[in-house]
Amino acid sequence: MKVRLVSSIAIVCCVGYSWQWLAAQEETKYPSPDGRFALRITQPTDDEYHPSVELIEKESGKVILMLHDRSEPDLFDPSECVLVWSADSKRLAYGFRANPPGARLEERSALICFWNDSGFDKVFLPENLPSPRIKYPKGQGGNVKPYGGGVTPLRWLKSGDLELASEEMMFSRDDNKSYTGTLHFAISFDAQHKPSVKNVGKTTTEASD
Repeated sequence: MKVRLVSSIAIVCCVGYSWQWLAAQEETKYPSPDGRFALRITQPTDDEYHPSVELIEKESGKVILMLHDRSEPDLFDPSECVLVWSADSKRLAYGFRANPPGARLEERSALICFWNDSGFDKVFLPENLPSPRIKYPKGQGGNVKPYGGGVTPLRWLKSGDLELASEEMMFSRDDNKSYTGTLHFAISFDAQHKPSVKNVGKTTTEASD
């Protein structure tokens, strides 16, 4: 009887574990330089576009900051989420695609977070960020249609500034080509973490069929 009981318990545990794994899949990535924190994405297998995206303490799994709540009604694709850490692990930039999967326009945005000795405080980027000015061939660009753009965090500089890329994508009906304009700029932060734009670069334009 004891053997049968143990076997039954083992089967129940295995079934329960398998059901939990199938109900939601977790992925942990982008660890902080000090190894303390990481990004955790949890996706229900029957509703993959309502995930939770959390900043966690790696060792304990404790949620430090909720970046995207699965209870939100809007669709969200976490596959393009990215964390950019400062060298001291006290600042991070969370980049994400802001619109639902399958949308005609790709919109990218970013959220900045600063360590306050007990957690991370969110800081939002300024509203009017630099945008590229796409350079079209002579006689082209008069009939264009946007299909995406936004900002992506790239790296933290030694100065404490954050470098980002601003991108804009257009389709030209004049020559049936796609044009992508990209420029780099930096965001600086004062003692209260108020952001301001600086060091705006020049637009580079790429065309593709």
